[in-house]
Amino acid sequence: MNLDNNPYVGDILSQADSLKNALQQFDPTPLQPLAARLRAGGFGRIILTGMGASFYAAYPIWLRLAQAGLPAFWVDTAELLHYARPLITDDSLVWILSQSGRSAEIVALLDSLKGTPAVLLATVNDLESPLAQSAKAHLIPIYAEPELTVSTRTYLNTLAVAQLAALVFIGEDVQRGWETLQSAAQSIAAYLADWKIHLETIGALVPPPRTLVLLGRGASLATACTGALILSEASKVGAIALQAGQFRHGPMELAGENLTALLFAGAAQTRPLLERLHADLIQYGARAIWVAPDGADQPDPRLPMPDTAGIALPLAEIIPIQLLTVHLALQNGIEPGAFFHSGKVTLSE
Repeated sequence: MNLDNNPYVGDILSQADSLKNALQQFDPTPLQPLAARLRAGGFGRIILTGMGASFYAAYPIWLRLAQAGLPAFWVDTAELLHYARPLITDDSLVWILSQSGRSAEIVALLDSLKGTPAVLLATVNDLESPLAQSAKAHLIPIYAEPELTVSTRTYLNTLAVAQLAALVFIGEDVQRGWETLQSAAQSIAAYLADWKIHLETIGALVPPPRTLVLLGRGASLATACTGALILSEASKVGAIALQAGQFRHGPMELAGENLTALLFAGAAQTRPLLERLHADLIQYGARAIWVAPDGADQPDPRLPMPDTAGIALPLAEIIPIQLLTVHLALQNGIEPGAFFHSGKVTLSE
């Protein structure tokens, strides 16, 4: 199969330029009034919500707000709409992340919010969408070119601009965050320049698995969840995403020759826990693969990824998983990224 003309591969390879464009256009100024109100205690709670990759992209933002002591909730829109709607109070800030801004659950939630005093904030790509039109006063555009298949550019851009917005809200150094992400865009570009080499390496490390699990902690849990999502979408491979600590509470019994586990090293504070889990999985006969930037004393085998750190880490972690979806799709004899039963935007619940 000629991958040079594959739309999904094309979207993957364009991510660095798209990220640079989003960073260039990010403007924190319109967010300052919301930030001032937030830090003055003007919101009783912050509800972060979305579906699919947009929802998982909100996880690092929720962590950052929670670490700042803010009353933040991370709830997917379907559950928020049908079971947790009382979480949205009159003094809530409802932060909806959706690249299309027109998914079925998003539109239904917007309808339910009409006439309420809750403040709506939108991280969105389609500025003509129902979400963007409903949140005209408080928009965080992600400035990604429209995608043809599985989420790539929109996921990275959402992670980037939403994390910068979170820095604005909690009063941390936005410029430093911006520079970290700009450096990450360069690293991603350099990595993807050699994408065919990395694809071969990844293919050798990860043969078609019988059981595949993605494990992470902290912001890397977003990568594990999104990775499992795009593996099913782009390559039709079922994968399990779990918080690494949860894996020990039962799923560890999967460990053995039929298990392939991808472990995202993540932040330094919990990396020793991931290293111990990696060693245990190797001991139990599983194929355990470490995912981290280059560095000394890394466990083997290791999946190569762009060299980044800090708030840019989850952006870089997903890149080798995207290439893995291409490899596994080819192993399954299907076109990488092609939809069989759904489409780019989910229009029904």
